[in-house]
Amino acid sequence: MRHALTVLESIELALLPAEAAAVDADCYLVVDVLRATTTIATLFGGGLTDLVVCDNIELARERALSDARLLFGEVGGLPPAGFDHGNSPVEARALDVTGRRAVLFTTNGTSALCALAARGTVVAAALSNASAVAGAGARVRRVAVVCAGNAGGARFSLEDFAAGGAIVQRLVRLAPNAELGDAAALAMTATGYDDMLAAGLPQRAGRSNRLITGSRHARGLVGLGLGADVFFALEEDTSAAVPTVIETGTGWARLEDAVRS
Repeated sequence: MRHALTVLESIELALLPAEAAAVDADCYLVVDVLRATTTIATLFGGGLTDLVVCDNIELARERALSDARLLFGEVGGLPPAGFDHGNSPVEARALDVTGRRAVLFTTNGTSALCALAARGTVVAAALSNASAVAGAGARVRRVAVVCAGNAGGARFSLEDFAAGGAIVQRLVRLAPNAELGDAAALAMTATGYDDMLAAGLPQRAGRSNRLITGSRHARGLVGLGLGADVFFALEEDTSAAVPTVIETGTGWARLEDAVRS
């Protein structure tokens, strides 16, 4: 039985932010599972009031200083000099950010959010808030899941494709009659679960998790000693937040949690 508020008719998946420019949608779910959107979902889940994401580091520093905001982010996976915190969901979960405001700059995720900020409703999505964002996406006619990609959004990201596929699967469960674009259909077949028949083994194994942990980006984070962030990013529904762009300008976008707002 379909969710009472479900009106979803079509589901697309864009493999890169630039591809999303050719996709007409009412809602764009932007995925940078390692790690920006996972960190964003975690911060809002911890009570953050609002977040400014920036597509360049100097603007992030300026906004943090002028607005008295906490400054989060990474370059090459690590916190830049002068930043309060990195782009780590594990670190974010341990912080008390209730009632605080923050700025975030990252290599891929914040650029993707800024690039799409003026197009319809734009939401930061991850496995961490998969159920919440799928529920929000199912309330519009056309939804696009957008992979943030790597190299500043210029290259395909296996981990974002895998997490995006898991979100597509949740959308399909809410709207089984929705039409799937080609990439969304491919993601459906590539992700989900394998049934295990051998005695003594877990009876279901998550293909999405295997793809994420096997990605080049994940291996790089493990090499930096950030493996805990990778495994945190695999955990589903640790946050009920729906971080949504409510204001945008040149090089920045401001998000609030639509659930609380």
